[in-house]
Amino acid sequence: MRPTTLLLSATLAVTLASCGGAKDPNAELAKLKADQAATQAKIADLEAKTGADKTAATNAAVPVSVLKVATQDFAGYLDVQGRVDFDQNATVGARAAGTLTSVRVQRGDRVRKGQVLATVDASILDANIAELRTRMDLARVIYEKQAGLWKQQIGTEVQYLQAKNNYQALQRNLGSLNQQRALYNVVAPYAGVVDNVLPKLGETVSPGAPVVQLNSGKGGKILADVSEAYAGSIKAGDKALVTLPDLGSEEIASTVRTVSRTISANSRTFTVELRLPSDQASKLRPNMVATVRIQNYGSSNATVLPVDLIQHDEDNAYVLVVSQTGSKPVAQKRIIKTGKTYNGKQEVTSGLKPGDEVISAGYQNLNEGQQVKIS
Repeated sequence: MRPTTLLLSATLAVTLASCGGAKDPNAELAKLKADQAATQAKIADLEAKTGADKTAATNAAVPVSVLKVATQDFAGYLDVQGRVDFDQNATVGARAAGTLTSVRVQRGDRVRKGQVLATVDASILDANIAELRTRMDLARVIYEKQAGLWKQQIGTEVQYLQAKNNYQALQRNLGSLNQQRALYNVVAPYAGVVDNVLPKLGETVSPGAPVVQLNSGKGGKILADVSEAYAGSIKAGDKALVTLPDLGSEEIASTVRTVSRTISANSRTFTVELRLPSDQASKLRPNMVATVRIQNYGSSNATVLPVDLIQHDEDNAYVLVVSQTGSKPVAQKRIIKTGKTYNGKQEVTSGLKPGDEVISAGYQNLNEGQQVKIS
């Protein structure tokens, strides 16, 4: 029954009921049913039109962009922060307690190995050495005279041996005091440049107190602390890239020289050491910050895609590729297996082959089997 006919019937029923002077329940029920039928007819008509439009939209080709699959070398890196250190970069400390009586260098001076950098007050020890020298001189004279008498068979052998022993004992004592006296000199352990002089003249220092910061400028290296989670994947000889932000340099190719076998109990890390080419190492400064990328994975002839192109359902990872259905290109769901990820790139280990066209733009609202148009 058409909606127009239903509306006329309902109007007639209402008119008849009005003429009777009272509401007829049967007529009222008929009116409501007629209204319901009309509403359902309109809903069905609109649904039919909407479905037609949806079908037309579904059948329309969706413009997309594609990325053609090609193999390439793929490398994964571990990014860590490093610091610059030197084999000969040390704080030379005092070896004896006392007052600093002289500082013989200043910041920027170049010194040679064994040069005295500063001295500590040793006046008491100097007095003991002077006294011992006097006693030793007397002992030497007595020993020489006793030796001459013994050659002439004058005196006893015991007298000769006592004089000899006394003189030699004093010689040994003097040698010990001279060694102690040397501890009051702060001496350069290697040739280098004075970076800093820490205490001032007249200050009291104790054994081990830092006096001079000395850097030879040789043996520059990069140290980096790596999480113990990578203890099995980082080894000596691994390739690495180093960046020194303070120097504004580009990435410098390097290799891992040594890997510490000790895991820090506090930070749960181990230390790796890298060396730079000599022309770059000469620019290094102690404690300079470095960015280190250690290659811990590499694959040749790998299939690599941007991470955001890979979608996931409950069971698998997949991408949408362009497939030909007859003469029309359509979207096809392709199940893939993935490998390592680095810097927004995902390695695909299976499911794709060179030449496949992966939909790279327009895939977000695309359904499998829907016709596409490559732009």
